Amino acid sequence: MENMRSSGKSKSKVLNLEKDLLLTREDMIYMDQEEMDSDPDLGKYFDFLEEIGAFDGPAPEKIFYDAEFEF
Repeated sequence: MENMRSSGKSKSKVLNLEKDLLLTREDMIYMDQEEMDSDPDLGKYFDFLEEIGAFDGPAPEKIFYDAEFEF
């Protein structure tokens, strides 16, 4: 996907992902060489969230809906 549109309230502007990002030549070389991890370690991510206190807030209010769910 080369173009994305902003979902904000202002007038939509097309973002060209190849031309509009402020990346250096070194950034592009690194991104071409770096392999994306197809199986990320979520344990490290959860440890990070715990470290920054992401789970310290109050639990969100539970909402129960009077709707039946069917497959």
